[in-house]
Amino acid sequence: MRILSCQKLARNMAWIALAFSAVPVVAQLQSDSGNEAGTNFQGVVRYENNAPAPFVQVELWTDGESSWRTITTTDRMGKFHAGVPCMIIQYKIEAPGYRPVWGRVDVSLNPCRTLEWITLKAKNSNMPEVPATGVIDGRIASITPDARAEFDNGQRAINGDDFSGAIPHLQKAIALYPKYAEAYQLLGVAQLKTNQASQAEASLLKAIEIEDRMPRSQYLLGVIYARTNRVEMAEKPLNRFAELDPQNPDAQFELAKVTFALHKFPEAAEHARNAIKLKETDPGVYVVLGYALLRQKKADDARHAFQHFLKYDSTSPMAADVKNLVAQIDQKLGK
Repeated sequence: MRILSCQKLARNMAWIALAFSAVPVVAQLQSDSGNEAGTNFQGVVRYENNAPAPFVQVELWTDGESSWRTITTTDRMGKFHAGVPCMIIQYKIEAPGYRPVWGRVDVSLNPCRTLEWITLKAKNSNMPEVPATGVIDGRIASITPDARAEFDNGQRAINGDDFSGAIPHLQKAIALYPKYAEAYQLLGVAQLKTNQASQAEASLLKAIEIEDRMPRSQYLLGVIYARTNRVEMAEKPLNRFAELDPQNPDAQFELAKVTFALHKFPEAAEHARNAIKLKETDPGVYVVLGYALLRQKKADDARHAFQHFLKYDSTSPMAADVKNLVAQIDQKLGK
């Protein structure tokens, strides 16, 4: 007996493809209250010799006109965390005998969290300046006040769900400062929310061309490729997204779907398992895992994955198909 008929296999494979379009391309922007009980901005501060920098003060504040500001301190392992608004956040670290470090991180889009690795260099150090992911480099420092003001106007419009109204402000910010990668990224978001997918793709590509270390641009570009039947192109930006934000389960879940579509079933299963370890909340991850295992002839393992899906979702239309599939596997395995 075949575990899955051709007709049902086709229908469920169609569901896997549909999963690309079911993923919200641009998640709803979150409120300014921060999230995860004060842990959505995490950092690790170390000295040049890789030793942790304990009990160092870290100041954080919002970019633009908002008055939000907080101060925290690293623990004995050089780690710190804070609950920050879902906006562009700046930070500053000053330690006696070390060069001040300034950083600017965009956490305006879901999942509204970041992990920054920061190195403190001695004032007399001969090591060259190599900015970390969040450290302000010459490009950021050169953003003109008028360009920043237009960007802030665009950010406020997006925070108020006025995506059409945000576009001219962001376009003007780019015209005033052509290397404004953050403005290109936010413009891509606004264009996606106003059904301008091709323009959004161009904006995101430009953002990455200017600054490769932009996880949200990499993520959105990968999802656009997947949704427009260019799955073979989606893997690269999604892998980069995973490198830049390794604790984000979305990266692994998207890679699981992409690699499954590319018939890379062992990789798909690995990515799905990684997403689960990172607390992915979408039960569909178990469906992708189950199918990836089934295509590797691991029926019993696939059955366990499908049962996990049904544990979290037993009433959706997809649940009926999964229940039937589990019954077929049970019959095949003599259970």
